[in-house]
Amino acid sequence: MATDAEGTVVGVAAGGVPVPGEGEVYALAVASGSRRRGVGTALLAAATDRMRSFGARDQRVELPAETDPALPFYGHLGFTALSAKRWSRTL
Repeated sequence: MATDAEGTVVGVAAGGVPVPGEGEVYALAVASGSRRRGVGTALLAAATDRMRSFGARDQRVELPAETDPALPFYGHLGFTALSAKRWSRTL
């Protein structure tokens, strides 16, 4: 979870390692007024560190639509398409 200086939640991330070696991003959301300020990147980095501590060597995310607005974000961070909605990167 990320908060602003006043303590208001501006972003959340959830993930796990459901299969040995494979981290999965279950959710990543940032409030519209806090986007493009590094909040999502910081949340994903924290989730990634946690997944690595549980043995993840790859990380995957499934997006709700083939044209999801988050595609450029994940692509910039090294994710590549496994399918139209499923993306992955090596950690």
